[in-house]
Amino acid sequence: MKKIFTLISTFILFLALIFSNLAYGAIPAWEREALIAFYNSTNGDNWKNNSGWKDDPLEADGFGPIGSEGTWQGIFVSDDHVVGIDLYYNNLTGTIPPELGNLSELIGIFLEWNELSGTIPPELGNLGKMTHLLLMSNRLSGSIPPELGNIHKLAYLELTGNELTGPIPSELGNLSKLVLLFLSDNHLSGSIPATLGNLSHLKSLWLRSNQLSGSIPPQLKNLVLFYGAGLGYNALYTDDDELRIFLTIKDRDWESTQTIAPANVSAAATAAYSIKVSWTPIAYTADNGGYLVYYSTTPGGPWEYAGMTPDKLSSSYDVTRLWAGTTYYFMVKTKTDLHQKNRNTVISEASNEVSAKTQGIPPGQDTPPFGSFDTPMDGSTVVGSIPVTGWALDEAGVTGVKIYREPGPGEGENLFYIGDAVFIEGARPDVEQSYPGYPMNHKAGWGYMMLTNFLPNGGNGTFNVHAIATDLQGNQVTLGIKTIYGNNANAVKPFGAIDTPTQGGPASGSEFVNFGWALTPPPNTIPTDGSTIAVWVDSVEVGNPIYNQCRADIASLFPGYNNSNGAVGYFYLDTTAYSDGVHTIQWTVTDDAGNTDGIGSRYFTIQNSSQGAGRRAQGAAHNTTRKAFREQACLFRDSIRDIPIDYSGPIMIRKGYNKNIEPQTFYPDEDGEIAIKIKALERLEIHLNEQAHPTFSDSPLENTLINRYSGYLMSGESLKILPIGSTFDSIRGVFCWQPGPGFIGKYRFVFIGRQRGGESYLTYITVNIGATSF
Repeated sequence: MKKIFTLISTFILFLALIFSNLAYGAIPAWEREALIAFYNSTNGDNWKNNSGWKDDPLEADGFGPIGSEGTWQGIFVSDDHVVGIDLYYNNLTGTIPPELGNLSELIGIFLEWNELSGTIPPELGNLGKMTHLLLMSNRLSGSIPPELGNIHKLAYLELTGNELTGPIPSELGNLSKLVLLFLSDNHLSGSIPATLGNLSHLKSLWLRSNQLSGSIPPQLKNLVLFYGAGLGYNALYTDDDELRIFLTIKDRDWESTQTIAPANVSAAATAAYSIKVSWTPIAYTADNGGYLVYYSTTPGGPWEYAGMTPDKLSSSYDVTRLWAGTTYYFMVKTKTDLHQKNRNTVISEASNEVSAKTQGIPPGQDTPPFGSFDTPMDGSTVVGSIPVTGWALDEAGVTGVKIYREPGPGEGENLFYIGDAVFIEGARPDVEQSYPGYPMNHKAGWGYMMLTNFLPNGGNGTFNVHAIATDLQGNQVTLGIKTIYGNNANAVKPFGAIDTPTQGGPASGSEFVNFGWALTPPPNTIPTDGSTIAVWVDSVEVGNPIYNQCRADIASLFPGYNNSNGAVGYFYLDTTAYSDGVHTIQWTVTDDAGNTDGIGSRYFTIQNSSQGAGRRAQGAAHNTTRKAFREQACLFRDSIRDIPIDYSGPIMIRKGYNKNIEPQTFYPDEDGEIAIKIKALERLEIHLNEQAHPTFSDSPLENTLINRYSGYLMSGESLKILPIGSTFDSIRGVFCWQPGPGFIGKYRFVFIGRQRGGESYLTYITVNIGATSF
């Protein structure tokens, strides 16, 4: 630390030497414009000291006389050019404008200890003469621009104490003059780039308290002038003994504070439904956290979250509710919660993969599955897309539920396959409570979105629908038969389907193509520009598809419709902005007569590698944290008993997708409960803070580290993660949920609000989902 203060003293000396006795005259017009843009962008009128900037006589631009720029507070001019900006600890707010990139003679920028927000402009990479860029202790967000690697004279880069995310750009390895690199106390993820080993003049490297992971590149041993480092409180490791010794000399405790994967992982079956996963705990057991255990029925995943241990001292975890007689694969990650020395939740890389096979069901005990076929209601009249839902369990495990229809006249005697239902975690907490101990009872609920227009005769007439469940032993049972009456001939609302992602299928990458199609009964038309079609992911609108694309099969199936020759649309979905796991997607379509309906509501699974950089790595970490919510919630259950219930505070809700509908106000009853009823598949938006949000805001949901609210789905006495398909803004207290197929009945939520003084209060909300969507 003494060396750090020495370096800071060097900065001060640098200022004294290069910025003293400078001569100044009229700077170029574009440099003056850049300074004015900087003043306005950083709220210059409210700086602690802005002397000179607006001294009389003012020019037409509202600032001091041309040629006086060298007298403006914090601005240094030499040879009629701006060469320095030094405004540290001066109450700067707002953003750094890109116009600073026009100050081609700039040598130093010193803006530490302010309240600057927004991103670092990539245009700063144009400043080829700059040697000092000091932006520590602000609120800067976004990624570090790789363009900074173009500043070849840069010697000091100080970005500590901001809100920066994403990877360390490998381009920083081009800074051959760099002496000090400070990136600590941000939210950086990914690995340390090997190119940093090219920094032959580097003396100090500080990366502490981020979310960096992976093997430290051996190229760091090339840093012969290296004398100071800070690598602690990340997820870094090395198997290179020489590198370990080299780094320990620079930072003696770096290895003892790393959240790394546990070693010696093994697995062994303990019963027909359970396997014990064991490991050697890591050295860093201080600070709260635990081990996250994942399982799969195929090598290499995709992985399902099994649970988390209560702490990092634990050496095993029992994975229960598994299928009998089945081989499972396991991997473990270590998690450290945020704490005083790191504002981040840190997740390690995955451990080595191990496997074990559960014990089989004893002979004579392999009974068929059982369950229920709940919707559609028997004898109901249906149009368009309808949810087909129910639940199924088995003592060994249910492998699937298939939907069939009975043959019509002239179609023979065999059932006609329609599709496979998707099992949804958390969809039926009532079944989970009623049948404890059964394999996968937390995923007993199943759902399938059936487009009735694809049934014979355009979905007009009488149809008998079967739901058939199959278990691991091949036993089958018909869960039920529903008779429905299709009436699409008299439908007025738009209809259609989503083609990709498939029902329950995978999606990955930053440009996953979401295909779908939509029509509306004549004489109405869907605008061909796609402006009235919205794509919703996890109940939040994300954009409009490119519409009016032709597909021959749709055109031939629905002749005479106004959009038949352009029914298809597509949307590029950035799946890396979401956590890995199950999500929901749906389109809403409005025609020129104002008729609106949702189409294609379905579940899909995002599968992006947790080893990717940037937002992908963030998404993986966020997913793990969210999944681990289950155990945290259970541990938190006792402590919320002491939090008072809010018996009087109202909430505001809006149902459906129309943003112009006036919100409704709901108050708690005498027991402190707020009850809401919605139809199947109906979107619900809840604002917990009615006073702060007297009218609904349509601004995007925010991502921030400071949580004012937390929310849980209740299952008996347990608190669980919020349901699949929902999005919760923990700052504004906004909960959005469009329950997908399979959610039916009562769902009880508890939301914990935290006031500015630190006091907490509880809001209980029960959502009752009806059996029909009309």
